Amino acid sequence: MMMLKDVRDYIASLDVAEHVYMGKLPDKEDKSVGVYNSKHQNAYHTALGGPSLEGYGEKYVTLLVHWNKSPRETEKATVELFEKLRTVRDAKVNSETIKFFQPLYDIQDVGADDAGIYEMVIEGAFIFEKKEGKETWK
Repeated sequence: MMMLKDVRDYIASLDVAEHVYMGKLPDKEDKSVGVYNSKHQNAYHTALGGPSLEGYGEKYVTLLVHWNKSPRETEKATVELFEKLRTVRDAKVNSETIKFFQPLYDIQDVGADDAGIYEMVIEGAFIFEKKEGKETWK
């Protein structure tokens, strides 16, 4: 089962940001990416025949790119991360296999925070391989 820490570790492995964190931090550092569980409602999916027949799972996340005081550099870093995510196939992280990343929307510009640091958001689902409970029809 893919957890938020697995997503954080994968994002860190892409070497786009200087800092990658999950959850809230009181002092966000420049050139960082925050990884959060998505708060959007998404349809629940299960395989016909029950969970033991599922071959993949979905981990919905929100990625906050908190960059610097340049909107141009912030957009460039966000697009770089977005493109790396869109092209991922069968990536291994910890004990999980990410089959691919499914963006839910285009990149969202959320403007600057109170300190004038520009931020952008990527929403999507990591589609991962389920290992436990795999069965085949007999």
